[in-house]
Amino acid sequence: MKRLLFLIPVIFLLAAFTIYAQDKEDYSKYPGYVDFGNLAPFMNSENMTEVNIEGYLLKMVSNMTEKNDQELSDLLKGLKLVKVYSFKVFGHDANEISGKIDQIDKKLSDKDWNRIVKVRSKGENTNVYIRTTPDQKNIVGLVVTSLEKNGEVAFVNIVGNIDMNALGRLGNKFDIPSLEKIHK
Repeated sequence: MKRLLFLIPVIFLLAAFTIYAQDKEDYSKYPGYVDFGNLAPFMNSENMTEVNIEGYLLKMVSNMTEKNDQELSDLLKGLKLVKVYSFKVFGHDANEISGKIDQIDKKLSDKDWNRIVKVRSKGENTNVYIRTTPDQKNIVGLVVTSLEKNGEVAFVNIVGNIDMNALGRLGNKFDIPSLEKIHK
């Protein structure tokens, strides 16, 4: 009986991954998607977090939380992708990351993104952008790029229809660093 109880979730997960592999979605087609480029060379520290929560998983969690937490379920239904990279850099890497943040800043400024926060001070470089629908009634993308004085770096991209009031709850629910700070 114990073996059967173990096999049922394994079979379920294999089936889910098989379906997922067949229907791999191209998130770059959504207006709220941003490609941060290759961050792997900077993510060698022990204090590193990488989160990629794709649409199929967001939908699954939305369905599971619908009865107990309708607000969270509604937030998740509108999202297509949550992507977070958080790590520490020092010395030369901090300069390179600052340059990368500046490149992303220019790229987003040249497109249909609205910068809502810009912080520049010695050793600190933070930008928060939103992308809205053409009628400016809905937010369809959020980007945070941040380099703090202590070397902490965060790159966040949330794609889909975003309820900013509920965004902090998403960070707490999935224990995603930097997301809970956006709401504050």
